[in-house]
Amino acid sequence: MLGNFEYKRIRSIEEGCQYLAEAAGDGAVLAGGTDLLVEIRNGLKSPQLLVDCKGLDVLNVFSVDDSRSTIGASVALNQLIEHRVFRTTHPALADALASIGTYQLRNRATLVGNICNASPAADAAPVLLVLDAVVEVAGVEGPRTVPVRSFFAGVKKTTLKPDEIVTAIALPARSGLRTAFRKQQRIRGHDLAVVNAAGAYSPAKKVLKLAIGSCAPTPVLLDPIEVDSKDNEAFADHVIETVLRAVSPISDVRASAGYRNAVLPILVKRILHELLFEGSGA
Repeated sequence: MLGNFEYKRIRSIEEGCQYLAEAAGDGAVLAGGTDLLVEIRNGLKSPQLLVDCKGLDVLNVFSVDDSRSTIGASVALNQLIEHRVFRTTHPALADALASIGTYQLRNRATLVGNICNASPAADAAPVLLVLDAVVEVAGVEGPRTVPVRSFFAGVKKTTLKPDEIVTAIALPARSGLRTAFRKQQRIRGHDLAVVNAAGAYSPAKKVLKLAIGSCAPTPVLLDPIEVDSKDNEAFADHVIETVLRAVSPISDVRASAGYRNAVLPILVKRILHELLFEGSGA
């Protein structure tokens, strides 16, 4: 038995927000459904109402360029991964999305769903954090925007109100940023991250941003780090020390805290090598 709930296929975002408001916290939004339906089947969630927004054309569009990119809530991951301009403009994000699940799952899963699920191991989250992405939200009180750094509230928790629907993710101008994504998982192929990390480096400002996933209750965005060192090894050690102070890995079914603490410096060094020491990050 999948679950006992009321199902509403909405004709507008406003209608969906109204249904969610009436559900008073017992509603859930259905887009890709790759996380939600599994959690309902496994008894981890039991919403009384499912609001299906897949039929709204306004949520299934995206635009990509160097000045600003906007990705609708119903856009499937493979639509982005296989889009040449998206891969060129946002290569680290494309790499992160390509690491999620199987090809078949990525035909249904969405970028918005990946962050709304609010897993500490969400692969898109570290890249969105270093890119200063913004979450576009609609609710009964009207639209608002939430910086992705303020979006996660805990394990499987966001700062969304019960009546709100995420409509899109907006990415600001890249401004010459070099970006990189790295992930460690238990097996080859598809698996959740044991540790994931993303970096963005601005050569013009000589500032590095790093974000870490699967090492705290929420993905962690570090304070910007000024890059002003002629000693690469010493700088790398400084960055790693900063990263390890910022996270708090736990042991779970996928890895021990000790393993995460051992893997994280390796991923960070690889990101630094790509973005700074080689200067070849895109």
